[in-house]
Amino acid sequence: MRYSYTIFPVTLLLTSAQVSSSDIQLKDLINELDISPYANLKIAATYSNKQEKTHERSNRSSQQWQLKDNASKAGVKFNYPVAQSKIYGRYELGTNANTDDTPFFKTRQAYLGVRTQWGKLQYGQQNAIVKNYDNFDRSHRVGASVHLTKDELNTKRPSHTMQYHTRFDEFRLSGQYNFSRTLENRPQLRIGSQRLRVKDTKLDYGVGLGIHYTGLKNIELEAGYQANYYEQAKYHTHIASAKWQASSNLQVSIYGATHSLKDLQKSKTAESRHYALGARYRLFDQHRIYGSLEYAYGANDIKGAKQRALVIGNDYRFASQKHAYVEIRKRYFDADKADDINVALGINIKF
Repeated sequence: MRYSYTIFPVTLLLTSAQVSSSDIQLKDLINELDISPYANLKIAATYSNKQEKTHERSNRSSQQWQLKDNASKAGVKFNYPVAQSKIYGRYELGTNANTDDTPFFKTRQAYLGVRTQWGKLQYGQQNAIVKNYDNFDRSHRVGASVHLTKDELNTKRPSHTMQYHTRFDEFRLSGQYNFSRTLENRPQLRIGSQRLRVKDTKLDYGVGLGIHYTGLKNIELEAGYQANYYEQAKYHTHIASAKWQASSNLQVSIYGATHSLKDLQKSKTAESRHYALGARYRLFDQHRIYGSLEYAYGANDIKGAKQRALVIGNDYRFASQKHAYVEIRKRYFDADKADDINVALGINIKF
């Protein structure tokens, strides 16, 4: 009995020490784990007016006012240091407020990654490389214009994607690999009134490459490439843009892209060329105006398709992380598609 009474307090002491050690490790984990929730509320009242140009419907127009969710989002980012590396990730939600799709919330991004001295490697649903290079003018872009970052082309936020990013002096290099999956919509390439749509929604694999260069004074250069391979189709795109900070108040940008979609089963090919010039000018500390001229045309099996666009906007930051804007876009198409004008009055609030 004396032996038992002697060993009990020792065991209790060791157990308490282990629990205390676990508590310390848990506290260290919590202290080192950096979690950053965020949200961006983006609401726009939009007006659209389409003027029909066909002979059967000449002089007819359709007008519509609509309150839209302009890509509102909310999510959480985290990172945790491990040895000389860092584990990080993101989970981001958006909404289906502008469609009849269910559920109301949808996943925009969800990925995990590790950062080392050799770069960043991440896997999951995330922005495609070419999407990161597509917003050359940094407008609010209520609706697409010459850009073709779309879910059905796997160029928006593809899921099951591995990406790698690294830096060498003024160069930032990026690469991605899209694993096999089934797309929700049939891939299509559309310019003006013409399009090529393929039946094949089975993506065998996709690859993407990108480069960002900042070695020139006041100039940023970006270029990206993406290719998707299907069982009976192939899509690829090249994108390049340049941003020139002409002065402390003026930024000028140029943009060019080519897109190609081939239907191997029907031996059809749609190609398009896209060109744009944009500028932003700061009138006051919180007040900017911006605009762009954009042109796209088709080739091969969508030859004759055209679309041009003029975009002007006025952006005013009325408080920290809060700004309002008005944006007007006038588009001109080929003879078989109605021209349209769109106006957006919007507000963006970051939390």
